[in-house]
Amino acid sequence: MIEKLEKELKELNIKRGKLSKFLSKQNKKTLSANQRTLLLEQKQVMAKYVKVLKLRIKDLKEAK
Repeated sequence: MIEKLEKELKELNIKRGKLSKFLSKQNKKTLSANQRTLLLEQKQVMAKYVKVLKLRIKDLKEAK
């Protein structure tokens, strides 16, 4: 279970990094304001998801 969660965390961090890089390269001409807002919200949700995964991994390790 821990290994599966760690793999998921790693993949999520990679996706979050790609999204951050994508957002840093975009400007008002390439993304609509609504799309930019939605992508920023997606990035925030991904950060919260990372936090939850880390807490779950920590909890499972401590339960051993």
